[in-house]
Amino acid sequence: MTHEEEYKGYKIEIHQDECGGSPREWDNICIIHTGHKRYSIGDKNYNDRESIDEAFHEAKENGDIVLPLYLYDHSGITISLSPFSCPWDSGQVGFVVVPRLKMIEEFGKKNFTLKLKARALEIAESEVNTLDQFIRGEVYGYKVFGEGDDGDREELDSCWGYYGEEDAITEAKSIVDYYVEEKEKECIKSS
Repeated sequence: MTHEEEYKGYKIEIHQDECGGSPREWDNICIIHTGHKRYSIGDKNYNDRESIDEAFHEAKENGDIVLPLYLYDHSGITISLSPFSCPWDSGQVGFVVVPRLKMIEEFGKKNFTLKLKARALEIAESEVNTLDQFIRGEVYGYKVFGEGDDGDREELDSCWGYYGEEDAITEAKSIVDYYVEEKEKECIKSS
């Protein structure tokens, strides 16, 4: 368990989700290309420099947005679109492509406008951050406990697969808010 708190008379527990799936299995916009001897963290992983260079040039020729992807490897790994300060344990591991045509299609536009390009950069940052959370094991679930019919604490709700502890806490609190609201409705009906 990573976090526990009382909230409005309910107990919330946050646990690490050991079975959280890779966010790269979702319907993503970006394509992550990597070339590393020990890690396959991208959508497309290359073993040779020629193949990764070819993919890079193809994306550039298509007018896609191409962003460098950096990896820091020291007692675990982490990735970012920004370089890390340690020159010995970090470096560029690949690149992230935001396909121009996919953005135009996804957002129902005719052109790849500056506004759409800015949105593409936000999407790339978000997808890389979520993948980084997965890589670092920052996938969580919550359990909400309340008073059962017999007066003992019982598990009322749980859900898993939140990337980032704060998202799991926020969702657990919204579930407690729902239970509190339902109890208030019951009290009003019975009076």
